[in-house]
Amino acid sequence: MDAELIFAFIFAGCLFTALISWLVFGRLSMAKIEKAIMAEGKPRPCPWDGVGGRLVWYAYAVALPEPFFNDMDNRQLKTSDVKRYTTRADRLRAWMFMVAGHGFVLLVFTAVIFDFG
Repeated sequence: MDAELIFAFIFAGCLFTALISWLVFGRLSMAKIEKAIMAEGKPRPCPWDGVGGRLVWYAYAVALPEPFFNDMDNRQLKTSDVKRYTTRADRLRAWMFMVAGHGFVLLVFTAVIFDFG
Protein backbone atom coordinates (compact mmCIF):
# COMPACT_ATOMS: atom_id res chain seq x y z
CA MET A 1 0.00 0.00 0.00
CA ASP A 2 1.25 3.45 -0.74
CA ALA A 3 1.35 6.29 1.78
CA GLU A 4 -1.57 8.20 0.25
CA LEU A 5 -3.93 5.24 0.56
CA ILE A 6 -2.93 4.64 4.16
CA PHE A 7 -3.38 8.33 4.88
CA ALA A 8 -6.82 8.25 3.19
CA PHE A 9 -7.97 5.45 5.52
CA ILE A 10 -6.65 7.28 8.58
CA PHE A 11 -8.24 10.53 7.38
CA ALA A 12 -11.63 8.88 6.79
CA GLY A 13 -11.53 7.22 10.22
CA CYS A 14 -10.65 10.47 11.94
CA LEU A 15 -13.33 12.37 10.02
CA PHE A 16 -15.95 9.77 10.97
CA THR A 17 -14.86 9.86 14.62
CA ALA A 18 -14.97 13.67 14.69
CA LEU A 19 -18.47 13.76 13.16
CA ILE A 20 -19.84 11.12 15.52
CA SER A 21 -18.29 12.78 18.59
CA TRP A 22 -19.71 16.14 17.43
CA LEU A 23 -23.21 14.69 17.24
CA VAL A 24 -22.95 12.74 20.50
CA PHE A 25 -21.61 15.67 22.51
CA GLY A 26 -24.15 18.06 21.00
CA ARG A 27 -27.20 15.90 21.57
CA LEU A 28 -26.31 14.21 24.87
CA SER A 29 -24.35 16.89 26.69
CA MET A 30 -24.82 20.36 25.25
CA ALA A 31 -28.59 20.09 24.80
CA LYS A 32 -29.01 18.82 28.37
CA ILE A 33 -26.86 21.59 29.83
CA GLU A 34 -28.68 24.29 27.84
CA LYS A 35 -32.09 23.01 28.97
CA ALA A 36 -30.98 23.06 32.60
CA ILE A 37 -29.64 26.62 32.31
CA MET A 38 -32.84 27.83 30.64
CA ALA A 39 -34.93 26.05 33.28
CA GLU A 40 -33.33 28.41 35.82
CA GLY A 41 -34.89 31.28 33.88
CA LYS A 42 -31.63 32.42 32.33
CA PRO A 43 -31.39 33.20 28.61
CA ARG A 44 -29.96 30.62 26.26
CA PRO A 45 -26.17 30.79 26.32
CA CYS A 46 -24.51 31.50 22.98
CA PRO A 47 -27.68 32.56 21.17
CA TRP A 48 -25.88 32.80 17.82
CA ASP A 49 -24.47 29.53 16.58
CA GLY A 50 -22.89 30.47 13.29
CA VAL A 51 -21.46 27.31 11.78
CA GLY A 52 -21.57 25.15 14.90
CA GLY A 53 -19.17 27.17 16.98
CA ARG A 54 -21.43 27.02 20.03
CA LEU A 55 -20.67 23.34 20.42
CA VAL A 56 -16.93 24.01 20.43
CA TRP A 57 -17.32 26.66 23.15
CA TYR A 58 -19.34 24.22 25.25
CA ALA A 59 -16.71 21.52 24.80
CA TYR A 60 -13.97 23.91 25.96
CA ALA A 61 -16.08 25.05 28.92
CA VAL A 62 -16.83 21.47 29.96
CA ALA A 63 -13.39 19.94 29.40
CA LEU A 64 -11.00 22.68 30.45
CA PRO A 65 -10.51 23.94 34.00
CA GLU A 66 -12.58 27.00 34.77
CA PRO A 67 -9.68 29.44 35.33
CA PHE A 68 -8.17 28.53 31.93
CA PHE A 69 -11.44 28.97 30.08
CA ASN A 70 -12.28 32.23 31.87
CA ASP A 71 -8.94 33.69 30.71
CA MET A 72 -10.18 33.32 27.13
CA ASP A 73 -12.04 36.32 25.75
CA ASN A 74 -15.43 34.67 25.98
CA ARG A 75 -18.51 36.83 26.32
CA GLN A 76 -20.95 34.23 25.05
CA LEU A 77 -20.81 31.60 27.75
CA LYS A 78 -20.65 31.72 31.55
CA THR A 79 -18.46 28.82 32.60
CA SER A 80 -19.95 28.66 36.08
CA ASP A 81 -23.42 28.03 34.62
CA VAL A 82 -22.12 25.29 32.36
CA LYS A 83 -19.96 23.61 35.04
CA ARG A 84 -22.91 23.44 37.43
CA TYR A 85 -24.72 20.95 35.18
CA THR A 86 -21.73 19.03 33.88
CA THR A 87 -21.34 15.35 34.70
CA ARG A 88 -18.36 13.05 34.35
CA ALA A 89 -19.88 11.61 31.17
CA ASP A 90 -20.17 15.14 29.74
CA ARG A 91 -16.47 15.76 30.43
CA LEU A 92 -15.55 12.49 28.74
CA ARG A 93 -17.66 13.35 25.68
CA ALA A 94 -16.14 16.84 25.55
CA TRP A 95 -12.61 15.44 25.64
CA MET A 96 -13.43 12.86 22.99
CA PHE A 97 -14.86 15.60 20.77
CA MET A 98 -11.88 17.89 21.31
CA VAL A 99 -9.30 15.18 20.62
CA ALA A 100 -11.14 13.95 17.51
CA GLY A 101 -11.74 17.47 16.19
CA HIS A 102 -8.20 18.69 16.78
CA GLY A 103 -6.84 15.44 15.35
CA PHE A 104 -8.87 15.96 12.20
CA VAL A 105 -7.60 19.52 11.81
CA LEU A 106 -4.04 18.26 12.31
CA LEU A 107 -4.58 15.66 9.58
CA VAL A 108 -5.89 18.34 7.21
CA PHE A 109 -2.74 20.39 7.77
CA THR A 110 -0.63 17.27 7.29
CA ALA A 111 -2.38 16.58 3.99
CA VAL A 112 -1.68 20.11 2.80
CA ILE A 113 1.96 20.10 3.91
CA PHE A 114 2.77 16.70 2.37
CA ASP A 115 0.49 17.30 -0.64
CA PHE A 116 -1.63 14.17 -0.17
CA GLY A 117 -4.69 13.87 -2.34
